[in-house]
Amino acid sequence: MLAELDLSDPRPVSTDQGEAAWNRDRHSWDLPADDHRSHGRVYVTPVIDGWTLVFGTSPDLAHADPADRGVWAGRAQDLCARLSARFGAAHLYGMSCGDSWTMWCLAEAGRVRRYYEVEPGERLGEHPAEDGYRLPDDDEGLPADAYDGIDQADVDAVLARRAELYERLALPEVCYATDIAALTSVDPSTFGPSTAVSGQAVLALTACGREHGIAPA
Repeated sequence: MLAELDLSDPRPVSTDQGEAAWNRDRHSWDLPADDHRSHGRVYVTPVIDGWTLVFGTSPDLAHADPADRGVWAGRAQDLCARLSARFGAAHLYGMSCGDSWTMWCLAEAGRVRRYYEVEPGERLGEHPAEDGYRLPDDDEGLPADAYDGIDQADVDAVLARRAELYERLALPEVCYATDIAALTSVDPSTFGPSTAVSGQAVLALTACGREHGIAPA
């Protein structure tokens, strides 16, 4: 996995240390947006219930123009397809803690089977894990006046109204990246004493980390 992702200098860490490092790098608000150190390392878990989880951002994705979602989506799909050709399956999940953005890319045997990114993102294929759910930006079935009186720029207000309508109209639950991950691979929130773990967690440097260093602690 390290070789396939061009990672080096692995340093053994505990789960708590790896999670703390990833959280620090992901929320390095004190760094400029184009500072390579924000994606200078990744946290690679042991094999957990048959899956190796990688927390962090590859330089290839980090260097994509954030305004051109098509380029970012294409690179994400290429990454998953390449990894799945080597390992049989590769998934990429994304979710924002600050707004409603979410995405997932599911690849098998060198081919992307499903790519979904919430509006205005890309869509490709379909997957049975989504059956019985509504996609986050699917407003089909909602009344025409669903958002009357709501400022469309107020994401929290829109989501709150949507959730209220889903419940009142008995519409299917909305799925997010965490839900799809739980159905197609592993759900980190359920890890416990019965979880099968093999190997050692590490923090490893990306190409940007080797050249520019990592985010300061």
